[in-house]
Amino acid sequence: MPISGRLSPLCHAALFIVTAMATRSSAHAQARDGWPDPVANHVVPYQSSGLTHGPMLGRPAATSMRIWVRTKKATPFRVVCDARLPLTVHGRGVTGKTIAENDNTGVVDLTGLKPDTRYFYGIVIDDRLADTRMDFDRPWPAFRTLPDANSYRDALNPRGRLNVCFSIGCGACQDPIKSGGHYGSPASFRRLYEHHADEVMFHIMNGDYIYEELRDGTLAGYRSNYKLYMRRGRSMSNLFRYVPALFTIDDHELSGEQGTGQVGLGKGSWCDRDEGYRVWYEYAGWANFAGPDRGPLRFGTATVEANGNVLTDPQADFSKLDPTKVSTIMVPRRDKNAGVYGLVEVIDEHRLRARPRFRAGGRTHYSIGTHHYYDWQVGNCHFFAIDARGERGKFELKRQRYPGQFMLGKRQREWLIRGVKRTEAQFVFVVSSVPWTLPHTGYHVGRGLDPKGDSFVGFLHERELLLEAFDALDKPVLILSGDVHNSFSVQVTDNVWEFMCGPMNSAAHPIGVAGKPPFGGWYDSAGRRVKIKWVAGFPDNVHYTRLHSTYYAVVQVNNVLKSGRSKEPGYQWVAYDSPQVVVRFHDGYTGKLAYAEAISLVDLAPPQASGR
Repeated sequence: MPISGRLSPLCHAALFIVTAMATRSSAHAQARDGWPDPVANHVVPYQSSGLTHGPMLGRPAATSMRIWVRTKKATPFRVVCDARLPLTVHGRGVTGKTIAENDNTGVVDLTGLKPDTRYFYGIVIDDRLADTRMDFDRPWPAFRTLPDANSYRDALNPRGRLNVCFSIGCGACQDPIKSGGHYGSPASFRRLYEHHADEVMFHIMNGDYIYEELRDGTLAGYRSNYKLYMRRGRSMSNLFRYVPALFTIDDHELSGEQGTGQVGLGKGSWCDRDEGYRVWYEYAGWANFAGPDRGPLRFGTATVEANGNVLTDPQADFSKLDPTKVSTIMVPRRDKNAGVYGLVEVIDEHRLRARPRFRAGGRTHYSIGTHHYYDWQVGNCHFFAIDARGERGKFELKRQRYPGQFMLGKRQREWLIRGVKRTEAQFVFVVSSVPWTLPHTGYHVGRGLDPKGDSFVGFLHERELLLEAFDALDKPVLILSGDVHNSFSVQVTDNVWEFMCGPMNSAAHPIGVAGKPPFGGWYDSAGRRVKIKWVAGFPDNVHYTRLHSTYYAVVQVNNVLKSGRSKEPGYQWVAYDSPQVVVRFHDGYTGKLAYAEAISLVDLAPPQASGR
């Protein structure tokens, strides 16, 4: 069943417009007053409600929020929502259902909400309201919608500028061996909740959300891995009950990390790409905004002829297949025609023409991939989340500078360049699960300092095309990267920066994994001279499984200043003539500030540019 089959029946249900406004006090203070009474409102313990995982928040917007749950078996459910407690089973809400084909997961969209308003929400199954708090002394789950252009519009802020704040990090391994002694319930997610839950609008999990512990190459193995991480990672599951999440995908979520977009490759790990994406959408990708070129994932069994190029599936309907939303066609490793194929044309309802030709005749399993990149905008900030794994060529070190070697592929690369050129936003954020200026080497496992193809350093022709496009803009571009278990601040050009933030729980990598750059100073990034402003660590004289450091980042974009009024009570909002972005790195164990860097538009704007 296509992935979109789970989302489409649920995503467009209208909820209601709640008339009660929430106060601007903290979530903790609000929630302590009168959580739903167990007797009067039919509140039941989590385990007896039918829920197994969730709820989780995603796809945050000014008037909507997406909510995900998983149940023991496929079942209808309701999400009730109000700006005040207590909630009741009879409160207004929206109905959805979990679907067996998607491992009993389901989502609903709460719509028609008021901007910049805190809402409490609950899950109702069989007319019983589940107690979805992680612990009895936690506040009742709640979220705040994003502000819109009218939320802070004022005489001194006529454009309705608003401050933007979010958190980000990569690498959440919970394996007690691979994570080097970190905790199954990561400290960094707890600190994010305790220190920043009322500050950040959303959290970006920038790749390596899970690591391979129960993954065995089967669909059930992929699913079991996510369920293990959500069950064991209590701090992580708790955070996403209050703070909406957005995700990128990286190598630990997929079995294949190279060659997924290189038509003509034969048998290899890349052939099993779409099984990983399928489960990722069930457990993580549901939270993201829909990309412009994303279609459904398709799985099927077809007949082919030896040395033929036609794939025939009488159970499929290809008539509505949009070729622009197809990446590559995969035949899995277990199949005699295993490899990566390109779509040539849709012949009719049941037939496709592919390239190259099939090696053997008979029945062939296949999947049709799609594009997973997406973007969204909050105020004057435009975010572009790229897919650095699903459409890349196969890395070869000797072809590191070859024009034909690619990380994103033509369609995604053109989408990104076109998007950053056309946006009217003042700040551009490129969310990348892999590094751009620092290599990811195999140094920590004794394989030297050569890049192993995880980062853009292995795909230099494409990297330079993109960096030149970014540098030509009259606005700052902040690349937010991950994969390497380390944190860096790197100034790439006069108006391009890379901020790598991690790990949130995985074993910290020694400096050699990033190519042994200096601990601050100028660095030759494969022919491009960049400035390393700050490094979290870590020295090479300690084995990586014994480096127990974790980091997360909070990014704060200051557009308006809150000020008192001279002759009347209340506040006014004053727009900065030159807004600034502050990137803060926090210690994942203590929450303490480790490093901060500010980037102001005044550094880029000509002297005469000012005004509101």
